[in-house]
Amino acid sequence: MLKMPIEALQGYEKEHPGITRMALRFENAILPPCSHCGSFDTADVQCGFVSITLALACITTKFHLRMNGRPGRFFCNECRQYFTPEDWKEPLKWEDLIRLD
Repeated sequence: MLKMPIEALQGYEKEHPGITRMALRFENAILPPCSHCGSFDTADVQCGFVSITLALACITTKFHLRMNGRPGRFFCNECRQYFTPEDWKEPLKWEDLIRLD
């Protein structure tokens, strides 16, 4: 879920053109439930700290940022565990999320 009103993204948009669109792609992504607790409050795990990824982590709960390493494909916001479902067929691709077509 968005951590702020969509109107508040205008400041981020000035610094990172297209970030609102990226954030909305994460918001609309269908992510698997947690393998540990069953919660649907999960996030896509991304690695690296650059200004645009920091901004995305501030904007949406569906984007979980790590400095390095990826202990799981997804992160549960409820139980705080990383997980990778064995049957997950459609992982998000960073390139698709940042494409501004």
